[in-house]
Amino acid sequence: MSDHSPRIHPTAIIGPEAVVAEDVRIGPYVVIEGQVTVGEGCLIEPHVVLRGPLKIGRNNQIGSGTIIGGDPQYRAFKNEVTSIEIGDGNNFREFVTINRGTVEGGGVTRIGNNNYVMTGAHIAHDCHVHNNVTMINYSAIAGHVELFDNCLISAFVGIQQRSRVGRLAMMGGHSRSTKDIPPFTLAQGHNTVTGLNLVGMRRAGIPRTSIDAVRKVFKILFLQGMTITKAIDEAEKEYGEIPEVREMIEFVRTSKIGISRLRSSNDEVREL
Repeated sequence: MSDHSPRIHPTAIIGPEAVVAEDVRIGPYVVIEGQVTVGEGCLIEPHVVLRGPLKIGRNNQIGSGTIIGGDPQYRAFKNEVTSIEIGDGNNFREFVTINRGTVEGGGVTRIGNNNYVMTGAHIAHDCHVHNNVTMINYSAIAGHVELFDNCLISAFVGIQQRSRVGRLAMMGGHSRSTKDIPPFTLAQGHNTVTGLNLVGMRRAGIPRTSIDAVRKVFKILFLQGMTITKAIDEAEKEYGEIPEVREMIEFVRTSKIGISRLRSSNDEVREL
């Protein structure tokens, strides 16, 4: 929709319960139904469907064919009232799907700020996508998944229910995960960590001393053959004063499904 188009296209259908900021631009054949709030500066492209309860913050772009607010894809769902909350500055490209939460999962699917969700990606019920996350084309996260700040999920990645991907972690294309991916790591394949995202850490402004400490902790966790409990104790004792190390240790310690591990079949460990 060009800047010279009407603010709301005449073919758009906006229900009586919707609250849309004055400057929101709404393209042809958009459908907004139920208790939907759309903040200032948003662009809603043609053929988007928004179903409430749904709160959308400011300056979000929602691409053509995207559906936000569909029922959770969950067999036990009984038409309970659940919702989605979206922050500011997100870009949802074409044909993205985001489902509402479930009562069992707390009732809310949450998406933070400045995330970039590319064509065909799927965010299931009760997920929590934090801030500055990138989901590349046709990646999919199942129910209750949590994506922490600045992680990157590559194309065609599948993440199982209740998994977590830590801050600044990066999953390579076509990977799949049924375990947690620790912060700052690179993952490729099935539940396989291959190294550290040193480029991402440097770009994020993490100090060199912290990066060096994380490298040493990575080796303690993945390369020295210790049990997780012993490795955590060792890492905490040696480097626990470093904030990024504490973040990594706490993530591993609180895992409920286990973490992805370094496979012995790897020819090399990348970026160490």
